[in-house]
Amino acid sequence: MGEMRNSLIVIKEETTSTFIKVHLTANQYSLSGVKQFQLFLNKAPHFLTGKIEVANEEQVIITYEKDELSFSLEQYVKKLDAFDRLLLAQKVNFLKEYLNQPVTPFIHPKNIFIFGEELFIGHRGVMNTVIPYLSTEEVYLKQYKALLLYILNPKLDFENLIDGAGAVRDPFSEKIQESSSFEEIDKLLMETVAIQKEKRNATSILVKSRNHTVFKWGTIILGLATLGLSIGVGIYSLNIVPQQKRIISAESKFISNSYSDVLDTLKEDKPENLPKSALYVLAVSSIQLDSLSNEQKESVLGTISQKSNDNTLLYWIYIGKGDFEKALNIAKNIGDNQYILHAYTKVYDVTNADNKMNGAKKQELLSKYKEEMEKYMKLLEGKTDDQKSKQ
Repeated sequence: MGEMRNSLIVIKEETTSTFIKVHLTANQYSLSGVKQFQLFLNKAPHFLTGKIEVANEEQVIITYEKDELSFSLEQYVKKLDAFDRLLLAQKVNFLKEYLNQPVTPFIHPKNIFIFGEELFIGHRGVMNTVIPYLSTEEVYLKQYKALLLYILNPKLDFENLIDGAGAVRDPFSEKIQESSSFEEIDKLLMETVAIQKEKRNATSILVKSRNHTVFKWGTIILGLATLGLSIGVGIYSLNIVPQQKRIISAESKFISNSYSDVLDTLKEDKPENLPKSALYVLAVSSIQLDSLSNEQKESVLGTISQKSNDNTLLYWIYIGKGDFEKALNIAKNIGDNQYILHAYTKVYDVTNADNKMNGAKKQELLSKYKEEMEKYMKLLEGKTDDQKSKQ
């Protein structure tokens, strides 16, 4: 079993071709919050899927799944030339997005994995529940700079770089070491990449005139491909990343039992586009805020989990959003009479409270809803009587 050290944090790990297993000691987690921590181990952009294998007062063991064709950054960077290492340094800038967020990546070359063109974090912490805990900008920036310096100088020891003991001699690495912000580092990297590209272009073999047509069409195709990539990156940056931040924020509020804040955080997101973990916290929050009695809530919550059917979770989410017509339609699709009755009750109450609706139309709808409610009440009463007779 190996170790990963990041500043004062030492984590025991074992890595195979298909997983990285992390062993946490008793002082590295809060047992009361470990169950909720599983929510943050589900599949998400930039993070490996994880599963808690053991959780007790002595230790927590978490297994993170990875593709057998992936490489740790520690392995991968040693195969690259100087220019490709520079490009890789640019790619890890997604880490800055997690500063002051509930989820804190454990920054270490052994804990970052490259699969194709994508980078993934293995172990991560959550607030004050599991290490690494929420850190200051100064500490996080220090770790980030150490990672960049390691990528650019893979022969150096990462842990010494964090402590400031790693000797960097080239001017560019020194500039990174002296940088005081993420923005300053980004600017340095962009300028240096641009300069190095110009140098590489200047030393390239000149295209002969007989190949000019091929070159021209190649340039056009490359331009279109680059445009497509830019659009894809733009969509990812403008939609996926912000949504993931909202999901993390909502899950954090869920752990704190701030159920109304959970609904408010994800109110603009279409539920059908959210991952299962987000559907679960939304559904449970909606149930907790519903007008059901405590006994009814306890009964319903006993049937809800992250393995529940999507329609079941969506039903409660739309109840929480106040879209009772949508919830009613889902309930009928599920075929659950209790859910249908509950939705009809909601629709009836909303219609009854609508003082702007045409009077005749209102009475027509109320009569219709009441008839449906009585119908499903009888069905449910009949089911209860059947159950009693069988007993």
